Amino acid sequence: MLEELLQKESDHVKTFGIAGIVSLAIFYFLIYPLYLNPLCKVPGPKICALSKFWILYKSWSEQRNHYVDELHKEYGPIVRIGPNEVDISDSDYLNEVFIRDMEKSKFYSQFVNYNSHNTFSTIDKVGHRQSRKVTTRFYSKTHVCTDEVQDYIRGIMSKLLKIMDEYKTKPINAFILWSDMAMDAITIFSFGTKYYQSVLDDPFGIGKEIVMEFFTQSSSWFWDTQLPSLRKLAVPKSVDIAAQKCYDWIEAQFNKSLGGIGDSQQTLVNTVLGEKAQSSPKPVFDKGRAKSECFDHIAAGHNTTATTLSYVYFSLARNPEVQKKLIEELKQFNGGKYLAADDYNSQIYAQIENLPYLNAVVDETLRVYSAIPGQEPRVAPNGGMIWRGSKETPKCIIPQGTVITIQPWSIHRNKDVFTDPNHWNPDRWMIDNEEKLRVMHKNLIPFSAGARMCIGKNLALCEIKMNISNMMSRYRVKLQDNFDYDKYSYFADMYTSVPACGQMPLIYEPLLDPIESKE
Repeated sequence: MLEELLQKESDHVKTFGIAGIVSLAIFYFLIYPLYLNPLCKVPGPKICALSKFWILYKSWSEQRNHYVDELHKEYGPIVRIGPNEVDISDSDYLNEVFIRDMEKSKFYSQFVNYNSHNTFSTIDKVGHRQSRKVTTRFYSKTHVCTDEVQDYIRGIMSKLLKIMDEYKTKPINAFILWSDMAMDAITIFSFGTKYYQSVLDDPFGIGKEIVMEFFTQSSSWFWDTQLPSLRKLAVPKSVDIAAQKCYDWIEAQFNKSLGGIGDSQQTLVNTVLGEKAQSSPKPVFDKGRAKSECFDHIAAGHNTTATTLSYVYFSLARNPEVQKKLIEELKQFNGGKYLAADDYNSQIYAQIENLPYLNAVVDETLRVYSAIPGQEPRVAPNGGMIWRGSKETPKCIIPQGTVITIQPWSIHRNKDVFTDPNHWNPDRWMIDNEEKLRVMHKNLIPFSAGARMCIGKNLALCEIKMNISNMMSRYRVKLQDNFDYDKYSYFADMYTSVPACGQMPLIYEPLLDPIESKE
């Protein structure tokens, strides 16, 4: 009898225990996130409030940017996209999130090279400020526009024009060629003219090989940044092999450039490891961090510039009326004439950088095809962040520790600022309305904003504008017949975007025929 009573008591305890565990689970995983969490005031799908894995799935399946943008259309300028994450599509909050410099989230800490952090992957403000202080002047517009830098950029453009003259009228994978061009620019910037390895010397041989190794290496971006604990299980060995080739290629140039420390040519290596940088009481950069810095700048710098240029020409080819306006502006700039394809003399940046229609084409491409269109996560500070209220969401506090993202993809598609926002239309920037232009530029953040904005902005804009002005003074661009651009060249939905399959075949036809060019 006693044993039966004890067994019943034990069964009751187990039952209550199980009931308690189930109740706690229901409270923790269902009731609290949906009804008691401070973020429950922020609208969004219930599945996002319940689990972080839904938005992770959208990122993995390359749907996140579009998905979050659709959520904003349904729920308003702030949406809850995870149990502890919100996304904001209102440029009025750029000041709180970026300009006031909220802490970066752990998302960025995974951008480590050679087992060493760099400026981009440094999360804490003090460390980032110290690191960036060393390189800010080097990437300033003043330095980019020096005779030394401009001479080698013009040299790259002249080399590019010679290549184009060889391939004119034939389909050419422009994404590879622009990647080669940008790779030469950023490697010279990093290592110097004596120590870099030119890929433009063999653009579709070694150049293509190097570019595609970087393309493959970056394909693990989701596992690297979102679920690094599962990376070894999820990422094919071929990606790591490609990554190692990229590391080796940059390390070889970096090691050679160490012999140039103290040379008169100012390079990234000289800037971070030179006597001036090392003479401070506590130098920020050692060789490992300097090498990681070079890898970060080269990997990001060539990719984003090439992507932007690829979609500039893709869009021009699809919009011949826009292309005609741009060609006409450059014709007038060149004294009322087209330039010959075999004229390899590059234009001067200071003379073309403010051409109105050229800038309109660049701004519109940066808006629609921002090379980094995805989330830029920050963390709400102590005391949280005040949501000042909107039609859909009343005023509330976004509690400290909440991940706050603002994706350029959505900011650039604010229909209250940009009419027909998905339509590529440079003419929208050619208006005589200063207030409207001010608002549009406020909502244009392809390089992010604040202290952590893209440090390479000035170099990138120089390359992009120099490329377009030189090319469109000599060529018209066309799409290749019978190529499926929607399938092989669509704008990938990722944190950093590219033509999805690394392809952008285009045809460049000289504006002057050979007889005219000789006259």
